[in-house]
Amino acid sequence: MAEPSSPSSSLKDSSLSSVPVSGVTPDGKSARDPQGHFTQAFKLAAARYAAGCGKSQRAAARDMGISDKTLSGWIIDACPNAAGVVDVQRFDELAQLRTQNRELLARNLRLTAERDFLKKAAAYFATPSNSGSK
Repeated sequence: MAEPSSPSSSLKDSSLSSVPVSGVTPDGKSARDPQGHFTQAFKLAAARYAAGCGKSQRAAARDMGISDKTLSGWIIDACPNAAGVVDVQRFDELAQLRTQNRELLARNLRLTAERDFLKKAAAYFATPSNSGSK
């Protein structure tokens, strides 16, 4: 059985600035996965479009229907290396690390709440009761 590859694995040897930009603007409304997140392929296409369209980042983001700050983050993530090649593995790894970070932060929050509850329960049961026999 073949290993599943990332949606952007075919883009390994391309750079942001050397890809010719056609008149087609990536559509931000149709580039989402079932959970509603943007796909990696769309993020790379958007970064390439912004680098090669000759417009400002803000104008390129507006064309695609996304925030200029979002696009700026994707451009930084897809930054080409010294040879001008976009490191797609780095791009995918950043996405995985960010997902893992969100999960760990949520787990930390849950464990902190559980610890605080157990501290209060232990303090409650450790206090002597005044309803003893006289």
